[in-house]
Amino acid sequence: MGEKLLGQFLVGMKDKFQFLMENPFLSGLLQTNDKVALKEITRQLQLENVVGDKVFGSFAENLAFLLEALRRGNRTSSCPILFVLDEFDLFVHHKNQTLLYNLFDISQSAQTPVTVIGLTCRQDILELLEKRVKSRFSHRQIYLMNSFDFKEYLKIFKTQLSLPDEFPDEAFAQKWNNNVQHLSEDKTVQDVLQKLFQHTKDLRSLHLLLMLALSAVTVHHPLLTAADLQEAHRQQSSDSRANIVHGLSVLEICLIIAMKHLNEVYDGEPFNFQMVYNEFQKFIQRKAHSMYNFEKPVVMKAFEHLLQLELVQPLERPSARAQREFLLMKLLLDSSQIMEALQLYPNCPTDVKQWAASSLSWL
Repeated sequence: MGEKLLGQFLVGMKDKFQFLMENPFLSGLLQTNDKVALKEITRQLQLENVVGDKVFGSFAENLAFLLEALRRGNRTSSCPILFVLDEFDLFVHHKNQTLLYNLFDISQSAQTPVTVIGLTCRQDILELLEKRVKSRFSHRQIYLMNSFDFKEYLKIFKTQLSLPDEFPDEAFAQKWNNNVQHLSEDKTVQDVLQKLFQHTKDLRSLHLLLMLALSAVTVHHPLLTAADLQEAHRQQSSDSRANIVHGLSVLEICLIIAMKHLNEVYDGEPFNFQMVYNEFQKFIQRKAHSMYNFEKPVVMKAFEHLLQLELVQPLERPSARAQREFLLMKLLLDSSQIMEALQLYPNCPTDVKQWAASSLSWL
């Protein structure tokens, strides 16, 4: 959205004022380090012949030389340059943020008139800048929020999927576009898009959904179906923590269920290992199953594994003197996540599922 708006603005400015301006465009996804970014700036400004085989002592000297090459006569007649940095947050992770520092530094000085515009979806971007870089930043921020409704969202869906008129195979393009139109009217597809729209209006999420769905297209399956979009949405919305549960042992599953019951009984209050162990023992005594009767150190080891997987989190950093059994913890899975994961857990014992489904703890 920001990139499209900025492009329209630049075209309007050039048409209105009829001035010459250089407009290098860099993407954090492509220019992954400062050296690659500098080569791209050189290419876009058509300065390869100026640089030639010159050797520079540092990145800053190289960049300053390139900017100096754009000067036309004197400072008042220098060619203005507008740098656009897409995925700006990725440039922050370059070593020492050298590119950003030099661009901001030159834009603040009386050298070549330079403006730097960064496009990002991260609202905490200023916190990622180094102090020296932040001091040269103008702190001008413009927030652009998507304001379209679901009807417009559907149109975007159709536009993104439709093939252009100049597509080489006209017959296939027409067949494909007719199928896209049919999908946009399908109730199942609209339900999938409605869920995504209510979750986030960020078009990158829509692009990810379409990319996952399009990966199912093959020679033998040439057209998208509603089932492809449903499967793509399932993959996109899958819960990473709930997926971890599928690889746990039955003992670890039982401990998570014990924590779930403690959360229900004590209304989300923190618990410790001893409370979880006691809850687990109630289940064993009630069911009288020797297969679940583990020694306490074994149960403790399973509990620590859940801690390593970050399914359980201590409320505060443990001290050396604190007893492990009595450290206060909280479960990072809610009840619905646990029940959903259990439905997909391979060969989960029936009595364990029944214990999880019970609304009250075993008293």
